[in-house]
Amino acid sequence: MQCEREDKSIRSRPFALARKGLRRRGMSVGIAALLTVIAALPAYATNDPLAERDARNERLSAQLMAEPNRLSAPPTAKYNHIITYGQSLASAAEGWPALSRQPRYDNLMLGQAVRSATYSGAAFKPVGEAAFTPLRAVVQRKDDAAVILEQAKVARLDEHAQEEGESVDVGALNMARRLYLHRHGSDTDPEHLFIASNASTSGRSIAQLSKSGGTHEYRRVTQAMDQAKALADAENASYAVSAFFWMQGEYDYSQTNGGVNDKARYKRLMRQLRDDLYADTKAITEQPQMPAFISYQTDAKSSVQDGSLAVGMAQWELAREEPNWFLTGPVYPYVDKGVHLSANGYRWFGQMLGKVYHRVVVERKGWQPLSPMQATVDGRDVLIDFHVPHPPLAFDKPYLGHQAREVKNKGFLLYDDRGEVPIVAVELAADTIVRLRAGRELSGQPRITYASYQVGGAGQLRDSDPMRADASYEYLPELMPEEANIEALVDKPYPLHNWSIAFDMVVGEAMR
Repeated sequence: MQCEREDKSIRSRPFALARKGLRRRGMSVGIAALLTVIAALPAYATNDPLAERDARNERLSAQLMAEPNRLSAPPTAKYNHIITYGQSLASAAEGWPALSRQPRYDNLMLGQAVRSATYSGAAFKPVGEAAFTPLRAVVQRKDDAAVILEQAKVARLDEHAQEEGESVDVGALNMARRLYLHRHGSDTDPEHLFIASNASTSGRSIAQLSKSGGTHEYRRVTQAMDQAKALADAENASYAVSAFFWMQGEYDYSQTNGGVNDKARYKRLMRQLRDDLYADTKAITEQPQMPAFISYQTDAKSSVQDGSLAVGMAQWELAREEPNWFLTGPVYPYVDKGVHLSANGYRWFGQMLGKVYHRVVVERKGWQPLSPMQATVDGRDVLIDFHVPHPPLAFDKPYLGHQAREVKNKGFLLYDDRGEVPIVAVELAADTIVRLRAGRELSGQPRITYASYQVGGAGQLRDSDPMRADASYEYLPELMPEEANIEALVDKPYPLHNWSIAFDMVVGEAMR
């Protein structure tokens, strides 16, 4: 199994000079800035403009991935805390049965569960006593989260019972720890340990989870820090917060519990929340570097009222605009129970979080998910350039429910001044380029969406990342429906391809 990979080296002298020039002027070295400069550089001698365009995209992606990350707090303390915060996909609603029941490696949690003994409210109370225990997944009773359910009782739960179980942080830390130990050539590292805590509350808007004006459940984060630090202090051991995992947005899409489906508002509240988390982290730990802020992209498939991608676009823009902020990717490809993921789905996406954590925190390299850079029109053809972490691009079937399914136009929709444009073909024009072929002449300035509500919040575009997960898909017949018995997945490591984020972009404009 391939655990470590080397990025392609950058040998393009014009590209390097362009980047150096931008730095000299104090400019941001993001995708849009590099695209603008590179477009003015002399082209390589070639008779194939598409091949040159594809090669340029690959050079740009390699540069972005190789960019060093010097901001995230490295896991150099004895106890390195990773805290998950958000709403129901963060807390693992419907995430039963627990799959990761046996501890792996030397990972820890605070108490007998990663979550609080209180389902909601302002207090983080460890299940059992406040102590570091080996990390494992459990299912907690919704009406009394201090109670851990045995498998026999889990088997009697209603089909869509909201009991919280296999959360992403368990899979994330197991994946991250395997990669960390592999990198250090060891089976254990007792002087540098990972701790998971989950301070999330199901059914909350970002306003409710904010420090000011919310439901005070923000305090669950700081209380988890305070208690973990007290345990470390009692040992005279060092303690730091290494990362936050943020998974929230469904209630803002659906405009429930104070949620508002507005991109600018979501970005403003999200920046303030991140700033408050950093300020409180510094006050509690006095660490010199702040935790990596690692997010998912909220799924639009069932919670969007007006069909917009405001929240998902806000999360993507923040990851490109803010330092030390990373978007892992979407959650639409993974097996689910509807709005929520299944236990396998949570663990699968958790392994993705662990992969990105290792890259940015341990390897200290840059990260951006599979995402569009710009699009151009040539007659009825629209060409979309993508940042591809591991080329080539590929079309695949995401899991909707427990079935791998086709998506209309592979997830793409095209609009112009006359409305929706029929698409007669969606093709891979090159390793990093998708071609949409319109069924009529285009009028005005076209717009493209991908994985929007109108196509079920999913798409079929992924890269070719060869990494495989630390865990494998499990089917437990006494605890799962028959449709969860997926021959292509059972007893195989979860594939960790990077799937394209959902997006809404104007043709002819570089994404900023």
